[in-house]
Amino acid sequence: MHFKIVLLVLLSFILFSGNAVFAGKSVQIQFGELPDAVKKAASDFIQKQRITKITKISDGDHVKFMIESDQVENKKNIVAQNLVIASTGKIMKLVQQVPFLSLPFEQMNEIEKRYPEIKVDEVESVQIHYSDVLGTASGQKIKFRIFANGAIEEIPADQQQSIDH
Repeated sequence: MHFKIVLLVLLSFILFSGNAVFAGKSVQIQFGELPDAVKKAASDFIQKQRITKITKISDGDHVKFMIESDQVENKKNIVAQNLVIASTGKIMKLVQQVPFLSLPFEQMNEIEKRYPEIKVDEVESVQIHYSDVLGTASGQKIKFRIFANGAIEEIPADQQQSIDH
């Protein structure tokens, strides 16, 4: 059971952030080397003194920054937090460890129902920026979701109403 969860987390990481980390050129930098817009965006989420690593990722004309930190909560718990920020200061991805007991009751029940013997080691809250795109191609209406890393998720015709506004 634990293997399935690890596999799911690994696949999610590869799908949503693998391109950001492994594509193009990556180099570690200091906080002072960040563009002002990135410094401001990072400061809204992470205390500067808690930052453990900053990676500048250049892929062609696109530059983004991965900022890793350890936050202290309740004066004892260390919580890892990672941000991916575009050079414009736009948050592309935010990942933070959260306590299992902070999940909504319905989610905890579903996890325990599906994996009755689970011992949860870690829960990460992942927020990923994406855009829903509506258009016409070859005379057909199409809808898809494009994520910050360029991955595209097709939205089947029977589910397209769910993203209409």
